[in-house]
Parts: sequence; structure tokens; C-alpha cells
Amino acid sequence: MNLLDYDNLLTLLRNAITGESRALSSAPNWQVLTSQARVHGVEPLVYDAALRLPDEQRPDKALATQMKQICLYQMQQQTLWLPRIKAAVTALRRAGIEPVLLKGFGLADLYPKPYLRSWGDADIWVGIKNYHAGCKALREAFPEAIHHDEEYEELKHYGIVFPDGNAIELHRVAMDFPTPEEEAYWQTLEVPAMSERNQKSEVRYQKSALDGLILTPTEPFNILFCFLHMWEHFCGSGMPLKQVLDIALLVKRDYYPLSAESKALYDEYLRTNLRRFHLQEAWQLVAYVVDYVTGVQLPLSHSAAVSQRNGLTSHSEAFLERVLQEGQCRPKEYELGGENRYDERERVKKLPVWRRKIMTLQGRFANARFLKQFAPAYARHVLWANIRKGIRRTIRRERMIDY
Repeated sequence: MNLLDYDNLLTLLRNAITGESRALSSAPNWQVLTSQARVHGVEPLVYDAALRLPDEQRPDKALATQMKQICLYQMQQQTLWLPRIKAAVTALRRAGIEPVLLKGFGLADLYPKPYLRSWGDADIWVGIKNYHAGCKALREAFPEAIHHDEEYEELKHYGIVFPDGNAIELHRVAMDFPTPEEEAYWQTLEVPAMSERNQKSEVRYQKSALDGLILTPTEPFNILFCFLHMWEHFCGSGMPLKQVLDIALLVKRDYYPLSAESKALYDEYLRTNLRRFHLQEAWQLVAYVVDYVTGVQLPLSHSAAVSQRNGLTSHSEAFLERVLQEGQCRPKEYELGGENRYDERERVKKLPVWRRKIMTLQGRFANARFLKQFAPAYARHVLWANIRKGIRRTIRRERMIDY
């Protein structure tokens, strides 16, 4: 793969997150660009930036109209969805539960135009203690929706799917881990970071719909969580660029303005927990991708992983190429005869849960050789731990409360 093939995509994404209108380095191939944007879940961002290009590089009238319609649809979807989130938040608060907004919706306010940050569902955390009460509250608030109770949701989150295909996922935990020890340790980080005693964060674009205030995870926990979520995606189905943009903008907003003393404490928190989860090597790989794509340097990033465009290390370059090529649709994971990788992903969503779980495991094992080469500490830790985890989950499921 030639990294130059992605130059135009990355220029448009940088324009989207900065609000600038820098010209592309070469004549755009819009068929290629739209395919790349779709695979990485950044279509609205790319299209909005494309419509602001100089006249000689803008798409033709028909394609420009299509791009405007997709951007408008994205804006309408988020606008229409805010009342649903408000209803969910209101129902949970009525039940005595203070919810915390995670990931997509919780990070969209980082963007100059928040509604252009694509999303698939709204993630709301309530914690282990409030989980079953929260599930009951949402069942009563949305009796018309489809309520899921498959194993993978029982152990991490509870899904409510609406007729338009979007969902609310109510999380008992923000992340799960291969060992019980790590899960217990994670709770010592997660619960304080989500606590109601922490200052509430104002989410600008949701102000009128969500009474102006809703809890979001505190820093530096939020960046650690976003990184772990990204890495979990890479190990499973691939890491889309929308997640790379999320973590870059989060660092730029919440880390860059800190004093030197505060940055040192932030760094120590990340260093301790990356070591605890065997992810120091993975952090450096992701740091390189974030810097290459956005120009933002993550905390603790090594000099070899930042700003050195002409001296790529073999590991960093290979990881970057893999991220760009796969996006959120790892080819080896899906073999259903779709026209493209995005189509493959849509077909997978229609399969039974057991089939999806098997395909996900196949994708993870297909990725094992790459992880052993580039993140050996993590690979050594998770190889057998994930097998034990699968057995543990099979037993544990029979002990879950049937809701």
C-alpha cells in the first residue's frame, strides 16, 4: 500500500477538524475518496470539508448535491435522536441513577460541527450497582423498541434498538478485560471517574435537549478509556479513523492547556495504567498513527513515533498501513460475498449472534501474528487469558439475572 493514496483523505479530515480549507495535493479521485471515507466512518466529515475546497478541486454538481444530502441527513438524525437520549437520561434520573455519556455522542462536541461526527449508537454508563435497575427503567421508557439480552450484552451492556436501526447501549462497565483481576482493578479507575461528585461537563450541542448538563468521564480516565476502546476495535474488526480523530481532539482540548505539573501527573496516570494492562507498545503504535493523521502528539509518545515523516520505523509504518487499509472492516473477518468491506459489515449485522461471535474470534486469531510481532507484551498476556475468559463467560452467563 502507498501512503500517498490516503493523502487527500487525510487533508480533508484535517480540514474538517480545524475548519480550514486547504487545497488537496493532487486531483481527487472521488470514487476512491468516498470508499475510504465509508470504510473509516468519516463520510460526513470528509464531505463537509470537500464542499469547502477551492472551485477547481470540488466535486461535480451531482456528487456535491449527494454529499450535502448525506451531511444534512446526519444533522437531522442527531437532532431527532436527542429527544430519545433525553428520555433515557430522564428515565434513569427518575430511577435515582445519574448516567454518564460515553464515546461518540460524548465526544462529538470536540468537533467544529458536532453533528458531523458519525455514530452508530448512544452509549450510556450506569455502572454495575445500577445496571439492572437501569435496564428496567429503559424497558419501561421505550416499550416499543427491541430489547436485546444476548450473552455479550448481558456481560457488558444492554441494547435497545429502534425502528431506524440506531440503538442505545446501557453499560454496566465501560470496558471488560481478559482476567477477573484486571476487571476488578478497572473498577477502581472507572467508578471514581464516572462519579456524580465530579464536576458535570456541559455538552454544547446537546444543551437544550439534555438540560444543559450531563456527566462525561473525567480526565485522564477518558483518554485511557478511548485508547482502550480503539485498541479493542483494532484487535477485533479494525480501527476506524473516526476514533483516531476523537483521541486527538480530546488530547488537544484537555491535555495541551495543562500546566507542566498537571501534565506530569497526567503522564504518570497513563504510564501506570498502560503498564498495568500490558499496552505500552500498543500506545506507541497508536501515538504514531494519531500524529501522522492529525499532527497531534499524544502524551508519553516516543520521539520515533512523532513528527518524523521521513524516518518511519518498520513497526509504526506497518501498523499505520494496516489501520488505513482496514478501517472498521477487517477483510479477513468477513467473507460473505459483499460488494465491498462496508457491505460485508452490514451483512454481518444480520447474522445470528453465535455466528457473529465465531467470526469475531476468527478475526482476532487472524490478527494474532501481527500482535505478536508488534505488541508482544500484550499478545503474550491475552492469548491464553482470552481462552480462559471465554470459558468463564460461558459459566458466568448461567448465573446472570434474567431480565
